[in-house]
Amino acid sequence: MPGSGDTHTRLDAVSRRILTQTCMNDLRAPLGEAHALPNAAYTDPEFLELENARLFAPGWVLAGFGGCIPDAGDGQPVEIAGVPLILVRGRDGQVRGFQNVCPHRGSRLLSEPCAGKSLLTCPYHSWAFDTEGMLRNRPHFFGPEQHQAIKDDSGPNLIPVRTQMWHDLIFVNMSGDAPALDDFLAPVTDRMDGYDMTALRYAGSTSFEVEANWKFAVENYIEPYHVFSLHPRLLSYAPMSVRQPSKIDGHCFYNEYTVPTMEEGRGEGLPHWPGMPEAWQRRGMWFHLFPTLSVEVYADQFTVFHIIPTGPDTTREELHFYLIGDAATSEHYANARQQVFDTWHDLNLEDMDVLKRLQAGRRAPGYNGGSFSPFWDEAPVAFSRLVGEALVVDD
Repeated sequence: MPGSGDTHTRLDAVSRRILTQTCMNDLRAPLGEAHALPNAAYTDPEFLELENARLFAPGWVLAGFGGCIPDAGDGQPVEIAGVPLILVRGRDGQVRGFQNVCPHRGSRLLSEPCAGKSLLTCPYHSWAFDTEGMLRNRPHFFGPEQHQAIKDDSGPNLIPVRTQMWHDLIFVNMSGDAPALDDFLAPVTDRMDGYDMTALRYAGSTSFEVEANWKFAVENYIEPYHVFSLHPRLLSYAPMSVRQPSKIDGHCFYNEYTVPTMEEGRGEGLPHWPGMPEAWQRRGMWFHLFPTLSVEVYADQFTVFHIIPTGPDTTREELHFYLIGDAATSEHYANARQQVFDTWHDLNLEDMDVLKRLQAGRRAPGYNGGSFSPFWDEAPVAFSRLVGEALVVDD
């Protein structure tokens, strides 16, 4: 069984094989001369393993939503950076993350979401852990009918993962040593100053199984160039004349526009953020925090795009919706709320075929990483550059 040193050496070799000096020179070139990541970065299973170890594990990654585990004893299994985790809300209301493994024989502890549990019980030998991750019961541990009830925290306990929340969003840092979450979020929170996040309530979600690498989902999201070609309703809502190329602030990509008129699904029919200035009523903003978190802000909503790599050529894309106050749950707003859900579902459905085509195109060996618009395409090239710089081996 290869050890951690062997794995490190093997991943170094993957990096050198794909992120060659020529590749990195192309990534670092000016926009008119640059190429993006090579085909193998979108098709090679070992490259995804490299990303899990050196891109996702070291930083903050969105893992889940408090609205999905609202009550004490609610838990949800997730996978981050290739590692199975449990998110669970404790008796104190705090959300914690643990590796999803029993410390006895290594069985996966939780396979399905659970609700209202006082103990998380391993299905193999029924070792039981409280919602703070502490071992509490070991049946027959010292022999037949010789059970052990544990009152202290001596363990062995569940393996904790650094977990922190921003409002309802649950983030994890697998390595445990990323900079403060506030620093990671600052490019968004600074630009959202004046929006009262405490007014938001979780309203629901929709999801897609994307037949493409996760990076295509991001690249498609951060470039507005394709709107005129793929999204007729979005184009009528915000025509190309009000759009600008995406802006870049370190690890954050963002954009903003003012729409001519509001419509159902975006800004019309639901309560707006409290105290919102009139000038913001027709403003739309979106942000992408590298590597996988995107959010959009309109007068009546805060929508989160959760991009989850599931394979070198597959991605799960979840959209989670937050509305203002009673709009999230009241029957009075049911139709308008459904319009929000339908608007986002239909819009994202329009991207599915082209994402599949992008993935298929990366099987063409003659493709060299692209030829880019000097006006629209700085963001996708910069995104490729961030991926490459995070994974390249410095010799």
